[in-house]
Amino acid sequence: MALRSLLKREESYALHALLLLAEEPGLGAAEIARKLKAPPAFMAKVLSKLAKAGLVESRMGRAGGVWLRVPPEEITLLKVMESLSGPVAIDLCATLKRCPTEERRGFCYLKPSLVRMNQEIRKTLAGFTLKDLLPESTNTA
Repeated sequence: MALRSLLKREESYALHALLLLAEEPGLGAAEIARKLKAPPAFMAKVLSKLAKAGLVESRMGRAGGVWLRVPPEEITLLKVMESLSGPVAIDLCATLKRCPTEERRGFCYLKPSLVRMNQEIRKTLAGFTLKDLLPESTNTA
């Protein structure tokens, strides 16, 4: 059976790009793509979404490049994922007022567990920051 990743491809590239920028601020988009072995157009799209979310800023010109706009300790894994793909939910059933089973049977034994798992997953993702993922040498207190 094939392995399935919970992070979407662009979320993974975004996370790697943010880590790279924390270690090497001011890199250009093409250099980020090269270092991460990512397609340049795809990386540009990812960086654009991160900029729109206020996580990075891009400067043009001779001294141009991309910088983190927010300190690493304020960038959570949840924020990165939601900046690229929208709200995170383990299953959409947990987000509905009445799931299809509730509509059909009047109750659903699965939904309360999904709601609880959804809350725990979101809490865990919100508790992981970019700073937590950086090597100690780049973690400044």
